[in-house]
Formats: sequence, C-alpha cells, structure tokens
Amino acid sequence: MKNILLTSYFAGTIGQFQKFMASQDTASKSILFIDTASKVEEYTGYIDEARAALVSLNYIADTLDIASADYIISRKKIQNADAIFVAGGNTFYLLEKLRSQKLDKILIDKINTGTPYIGESAGAIILSPDITYVKKMDDSSLAPNLNTYTGLVVTNFSVLPHYLDAPFEGETNAIFNYYHDKLNLLTLSNQETVSILNDNLLPKQK
Repeated sequence: MKNILLTSYFAGTIGQFQKFMASQDTASKSILFIDTASKVEEYTGYIDEARAALVSLNYIADTLDIASADYIISRKKIQNADAIFVAGGNTFYLLEKLRSQKLDKILIDKINTGTPYIGESAGAIILSPDITYVKKMDDSSLAPNLNTYTGLVVTNFSVLPHYLDAPFEGETNAIFNYYHDKLNLLTLSNQETVSILNDNLLPKQK
C-alpha cells in the first residue's frame, strides 16, 4: 500500500507536502531525512532549504547519510521511520550507496508497506524502473561501482524533474525529446508534485 509524494524542489512545493501528510494515518512530526545524493554535488542549498521548510512546519528531521553511517544504524532508522524523505543530488551515487549498503530492499519494503515517502529529484528518480535516462543531467561517473542502472522499480513511470526549469532547461528538454516515446515519462516542474495514495496515482498538483 504505497503512499508517495514526488517533487523536483521540495522548498517550492511545501503546500502539496502539507496536503499529502494530512492524508496520512500518522500524527508524528518525525521524518528521516536522507541527504546522501547531495554529498557529491557542488551546490547543496536545496538541502538547507528543505530542512528549513520542515522546521517551519514543526517537523523534526533526523538526518542520515547512508554512505557514511553504520549499516545497522541505517537499517534501524529506515525500518523505524514514521516518514522518509530522500533528498536530491546525484541519482547514480544515491543508488550505488543504497545497493552497496544493502539498504535498497529495506527501503522498498518500507515504501510498499505504506510508510509516507517523499522523494525530491534524485529521491524521485530512483523509484523508476531504470535511471539511465538521467545521464544527461547527472554524472554517472560518480558511481563507478554501480553495475546496473535498474532503479528500485517502485513506480511504473519515470520522473523527469526540473522540467524546463533553470538551470536544467537544455538537459530536460533533450531527455524528454529522446525518451518520451521510449519510457513512461512523468515531467515535473519545480512547482509541481505527483502523489500516490493507497496505491492510486493522482494527477499532478501545482
């Protein structure tokens, strides 16, 4: 029973997040904040903005970097989380670390059993059947030990975040033009979200 909110830019879609969480069967204000994808990025201002947005809504963000944390700690935090936020950054690096730390199946099980999942950019892309399509936007060389680009396969569609938004106008346009008739692409601007509630995919919200 999946309950998922996918966004390009969390700080720009706080209203949709509030509506999504209001629909969930939890009053907890605790959220596991996985920022691993940002660790290989030069610009990480969106991480600070996301944390500030959560604090403004009285959430307590428990930050976890699965690349540096102990496996047992990471596993327990994911398994015990009331809600999970996976922030943006490099999708290939994020998937590599999930796989190398053997946390991918634990995260999938957690999502599939109904824990609210918020995926921002890379955190949305990893749910796709395959992440090859974002090579024009993310540097795959930052994940040299990732042997397959198969995603977590939680969704049957592939999110294309930051669609026609700066600074990714060219990259997202090129990805769309090449893949729109090859993949089930779902484009999201920085103001849009898409959600799955109780396994039902809802229309995009802005």
